[in-house]
Amino acid sequence: MKRVDYYRIDLKQIPRKYRCSEKLPVTRASPLKLRKEVERFAIYFQREFEYPVQEFTAKEKRPYTAYLLSESKRRVWIGACCFRPQSGVSALDRETLRWIWLHPYYRMKGVLTGAWTKLRADHGDFLVEPPFSPAMRHFLLKHNSSSEFYSFYRNVG
Repeated sequence: MKRVDYYRIDLKQIPRKYRCSEKLPVTRASPLKLRKEVERFAIYFQREFEYPVQEFTAKEKRPYTAYLLSESKRRVWIGACCFRPQSGVSALDRETLRWIWLHPYYRMKGVLTGAWTKLRADHGDFLVEPPFSPAMRHFLLKHNSSSEFYSFYRNVG
């Protein structure tokens, strides 16, 4: 019988000076407390997907652009994502969305749909790297029909 580990998912309050955006960019130059928030969501991603590698650490030196996602009514961080300049799964010479994690309560509620247009505007037609859940695969097929990676999303699953 497989052992099931349970763990807490904390939603932390957003400091007042960061409450202006639904997606807050985080880079290596950002305050450590913001980078630690992104790291916390990377750990949740790793646990949920039983992924062998933690995809982000607050003190790492590799280039990235991460985003903290928020819920404005409750003023809490609800997830994060991270773009890297190179793909981990193919020889692309552009940024890829390496991982994204949203609190389970906020999934299927339009949070990612609301941020997607802005992410595409900032990062172009990017590849979303697996692993992704069946719901994320469905989202990618629905929102990326014009993407050059559409056939990749259709075949991964």
